[in-house]
Amino acid sequence: MTQNAQIKIITEAKPHTIKKFELIEKYVDEWARKILGYKGKNGLNGSKGIIYIDCMSNSGVYKDEAGNIIDGTALRVAKRLNQIILDYPGKHAILIFNDLQPARIEHLKEVINRENLINIEVYYQNEDCNSFLRGLNLTGFQKEYNTLLLYDPYKAAIDWDAVTPFLNCWGEVIINHMVSDTIRGAEQAKNQKTVERYQETYQKDITSLMKFAKDKNQLNKIILSIISQRTMVTSGQRYIASFPFFNRTNGLIYNLIHCCSNIEGIKLFKKVAWKTFGDKSSLKNTHGNETLFEIDLFGNGAPSFATDDECFYVKDIAKYLYDKYSKESIISIETIYADLDQHPIFPSDGYKRDIKKELNLLYDVKISKDGQIKFPIKE
Repeated sequence: MTQNAQIKIITEAKPHTIKKFELIEKYVDEWARKILGYKGKNGLNGSKGIIYIDCMSNSGVYKDEAGNIIDGTALRVAKRLNQIILDYPGKHAILIFNDLQPARIEHLKEVINRENLINIEVYYQNEDCNSFLRGLNLTGFQKEYNTLLLYDPYKAAIDWDAVTPFLNCWGEVIINHMVSDTIRGAEQAKNQKTVERYQETYQKDITSLMKFAKDKNQLNKIILSIISQRTMVTSGQRYIASFPFFNRTNGLIYNLIHCCSNIEGIKLFKKVAWKTFGDKSSLKNTHGNETLFEIDLFGNGAPSFATDDECFYVKDIAKYLYDKYSKESIISIETIYADLDQHPIFPSDGYKRDIKKELNLLYDVKISKDGQIKFPIKE
């Protein structure tokens, strides 16, 4: 393979994209261990294995800004699962990779073969991602294999009819909502195919969409609402989490959205996301404002500090809990954790000690040994 061909096949990954690689790799690691270790309960059989599907897998490797070759999501996941599956004899890890570009999927096949990953089953496809998903028949696996679908377009392009079956099976879906593409391009969209792409993604005609085309938060709310609507047809609750990714100048590039059918999935995804971002909900630069606070002399005397809705810290979790529950004289810690478990951004797992510390430090909240929380009496 020539150097020129490699340059075309191997694209550059910006720092925020590399951080996305890290998050997905860490999540797959913990997700796989949970599912592979599931032995069944309440009449349900244990899992026979996992199926990881990347319908836009690229070439497996990228170049960082310094020109260094780095592993992309597909190769990271393949290497990680190849190692993990050794701890679960008799279980299977199936990976299905697809990319529209033949040269890229061939390069991915080469790098995976080079790694000698003999403990996993890997399959490759080369077609349009949505046609690929529509033709993927997993009927014989869905009751005993948990699926994780990564749907990662490089622009705002979501084919809901292709994705919806995966939202409603025993499994999980991670969608990259490329909101920056819509903010940048929707108003200038003239080509009919481009207009149809935006209309399909947001399930609105282009005239209606223009009302929100510059509102990044509203655009993401539309996507979350569509997921909620598309999963209402299935019995059982669906859980949705969403995390923003920013460039160095605090420009929002995309939201990484996670949907699952089990509360343990969203608990895990939130924990991994916060750990990946350094104990906060994104890498947005808040310029130190999160450390500034003042006492509300005209209210209840509780501390008030800057909160950025695009980058939360543990103190913001404590503030949320205090604002919601401080009218209760006593409440159990388990009630608070159950609330956080279902929250779309705030984690409980991995942060319980920190949350209790912030509640005590900021609001003088007392927690007894038996898990009862006592809020201070407001004057």
